[in-house]
Amino acid sequence: MEERLKKFDPDSHGPSMEFFKLRFESVEGNKIIFSCEFKDECGNPMGFVQGGMISAALDDATSVAMICAYEEKKAPMTTDLHVLFHRPLPLGKANMEVNIIKLGARSATSEGRIFNQEGKLAATLMHTAQPVDVQNN
Repeated sequence: MEERLKKFDPDSHGPSMEFFKLRFESVEGNKIIFSCEFKDECGNPMGFVQGGMISAALDDATSVAMICAYEEKKAPMTTDLHVLFHRPLPLGKANMEVNIIKLGARSATSEGRIFNQEGKLAATLMHTAQPVDVQNN
């Protein structure tokens, strides 16, 4: 799976992944590590990252992990995203950990966590999806 994750370089990113500068960093046990960067455009009136931007970045990271886990033969059609916000996240770089919980024929679940630069947990996302066949056109 690590080789598939490495393929998700900037040349194969979707627009949102490039906007967040989402990068695969490593696999540590059953955790897939990503980094991202939140620009000024991601800010809320308080000067932190807006919650929807955090959700979108975690959605991208958990989706990439599931696509790779399904060997690029299935893609996650999201059925539920549940986000818990634990503390404000400053603009700039952040790190994410993704854990695949279930990869089934009818449903898939992954958990994404995003951390600030001090390593403190800022948000947790539970991503549930229906795996659908990838159409190669």
